[in-house]
Amino acid sequence: MEIKPKENWDLDRLYPGGKESEDLHTLITTLQHDLPRFKKRIRSIANDQSVEEIVTLLDEIQQCKLSAFQLDEYLICLYSVNLVDPDITKLINESATIKAGMDALLFELDAELANLPQQQWSQLLNHQQVKAYNFYLTEHKQQLLKKLPLEKEKIITELSVNGFVAWEDYYEQMMGDLRFLIEKDGKEEEMSLGQAMSYGVFSNNRSLRQKTSRTIVDGLKKRSESFATVLNRIYGFRLDVYKQRGWTNVLQESLQANRINEQSVQAMISAIKENLDIAYQFFNRKAKVMKLDRLAWYDTEAPSFPASTQVTYSDARNSIVTQFYQFSEELGEFSERAFDEGWIEAENRKGKMHGGFCAFLPLHKESRIFLTFTDSYQDVVTIAHELGHAYHNHILRDEPAFTQEVSTSVAETASTFAENLVLDAAIAEASSDDEKLALLEMKILNGLKYQVMVPAMFEFEQKLYKLRQQGPITGKEISALMDSMLKDVYGDDLAESNPYLWMTIPQFFSTKLAFYNIPYTIGYLFSNGIYALAKEHGTKFVEQYDALLKNSGRMTVEDLVSTYLEKDITEKEFWETSLQPTIAAIDEYLRLTEKMI
Repeated sequence: MEIKPKENWDLDRLYPGGKESEDLHTLITTLQHDLPRFKKRIRSIANDQSVEEIVTLLDEIQQCKLSAFQLDEYLICLYSVNLVDPDITKLINESATIKAGMDALLFELDAELANLPQQQWSQLLNHQQVKAYNFYLTEHKQQLLKKLPLEKEKIITELSVNGFVAWEDYYEQMMGDLRFLIEKDGKEEEMSLGQAMSYGVFSNNRSLRQKTSRTIVDGLKKRSESFATVLNRIYGFRLDVYKQRGWTNVLQESLQANRINEQSVQAMISAIKENLDIAYQFFNRKAKVMKLDRLAWYDTEAPSFPASTQVTYSDARNSIVTQFYQFSEELGEFSERAFDEGWIEAENRKGKMHGGFCAFLPLHKESRIFLTFTDSYQDVVTIAHELGHAYHNHILRDEPAFTQEVSTSVAETASTFAENLVLDAAIAEASSDDEKLALLEMKILNGLKYQVMVPAMFEFEQKLYKLRQQGPITGKEISALMDSMLKDVYGDDLAESNPYLWMTIPQFFSTKLAFYNIPYTIGYLFSNGIYALAKEHGTKFVEQYDALLKNSGRMTVEDLVSTYLEKDITEKEFWETSLQPTIAAIDEYLRLTEKMI
């Protein structure tokens, strides 16, 4: 008899007792004690400390960095399944203060290291233990030159806790509090945004999609000015900081954080824009297949070929594990461990956060994956995606903390790669045209999300920043801009739009990174290039793939592509090639549906 895999994660193995855990509170106390202690030691670097003493200090600070990161990730896990617990919210606030202190500490470390005499700096970089992360130290020294003096940057970081970061926390609270009255089985039921989307907006029943979507739009509209206030404060704070630093390019922070240059991004955007017509062809054909004159926003994600059967969680596990083993023994064994040891929270129940994520717990060298499994193949793909992140964490688990710091664009590479493994295998094994079309459409929609929607959001954000530089923006203005963006993506004849979509996209409200959406496109297309090589070289590519992931915290995106793919991403050719899998899937969809319209 087959044993059903666990649908709930095991957090108690990390910290028994959850929010009451003695180990958890000891971790918090230790971090609160260590941060000021390390600050004193950092300030003594200039007092003729030997290179060996500096290396020892760097090792200890990296351990502290891992601890602070783990605390933040673990509390996100706790919060995601306990949205209304004030005790957890209090712990998250403590963690935010610690994180700000850690950021200030690291900045102070960068400043002190930058002031080392050149000879001592060279000796440090060439130290045997430091060679593993000298890319990080060099990068941070260069970045320091573009920032304000130490004391001013520290003030910004300290003020951000109750300003910048607090606004993001408030956004999450507002999202957690959002409720919509949705009709279900003849009765009105109060649902969170995630529940309403899963039940109604992603339904195969168009009447239900329409009714639910209109309820959501009406509910969002009523709160739009409140959400606009939050967005204004986050963007305004960031722009004020840029102004103080003398930064005139609002993309500078994002480019720097993603370790990519603007020429590469512009080459990517140019390639995408030149291939937009294929997306319009797909949406036009989709409307005809669905017997609609025009698509509404709630039709765009709805399948024109619904899956004929539901996918059980056991089926999801078996499919993912099988395909991961097809690529490599280590990836297959890793996925089995994640399912069997309670790393995944998948149960469909009330009170959970919307969406999915992968949290890394570096002190335990484990990850935790969150989603709400609704028996759809899209959820299978989501698990594969998050397991890709977890595998990347697994490859980096023994690396120094500084080298584990991977840009978002590269972080999305392993996750997209894992998606491709699972979805392409399912398409190849489809037993009928309808089943194949259902899976093809899933691949297409995932691809267009990165190749069309995210780049459009990138452009939307740039326009938003330009407007915010002139003063606060109203919810009405933001929504009008979003409405225009959606029409650019789907065409002017979109039957019904959702101008308030911006309120539901947490990346817009992120204080971790400006322009948080575009790295997903970079990572997706980068991954397509890697995946093409994997298909070409088979098992011979496994070692190269793991090496790429292991070195992802030591190189720019340009250098990674040059080293492992032998391509130049400042040229459109690389990006055009990476667009082809989605284009090929659309061509196949158009071919198979030609006889159906």
